[in-house]
Amino acid sequence: MSRVTTPEFTASFPQLFEAVGFEGQPAKFSVTMLWDKDEDLSKLKAACDAAVAKKWGDNPPAILSFPMKDGDGKLDKDGNQRPEYSGMKYAIAKAKDTDQPKVVDNELNPILDKTVVYGGCKMRAAVSAYAWSFAGKHGVSLYLGNVQRTGDGEAFGSTSSVESDFS
Repeated sequence: MSRVTTPEFTASFPQLFEAVGFEGQPAKFSVTMLWDKDEDLSKLKAACDAAVAKKWGDNPPAILSFPMKDGDGKLDKDGNQRPEYSGMKYAIAKAKDTDQPKVVDNELNPILDKTVVYGGCKMRAAVSAYAWSFAGKHGVSLYLGNVQRTGDGEAFGSTSSVESDFS
């Protein structure tokens, strides 16, 4: 697997301290990474291309799913555009429930306070691209390694402060 460090991204649905399984799927650690559409993701693309070449050589399947997606048209459970994804591109990185990523701050100190990692904070991640075939489909996914929280951001879904609600 080709390991690369992502450019800084806005975290969405960070599941970094406890593995979570959805709809009967095995529990995993994960984070959805959001970037502006003009962000240079050439290192991620190169890692994905290397994974394809390693698995299929010069004869990859005609239809491949890649991890980097367009956020325009990303819908919530009610069928509405997710506002935090508008004008963005995104990718999801996951790790097995036995491979919890280390989460550190800018000085590489472990983050123990889970509340500072939230949808909307800024992060970087070490990820590895790997190619797969399953049930007649083929693609490349990102395996989640260590994660660095790089800064604050506006929390997703936050409509008011505690102070304004209870003062």
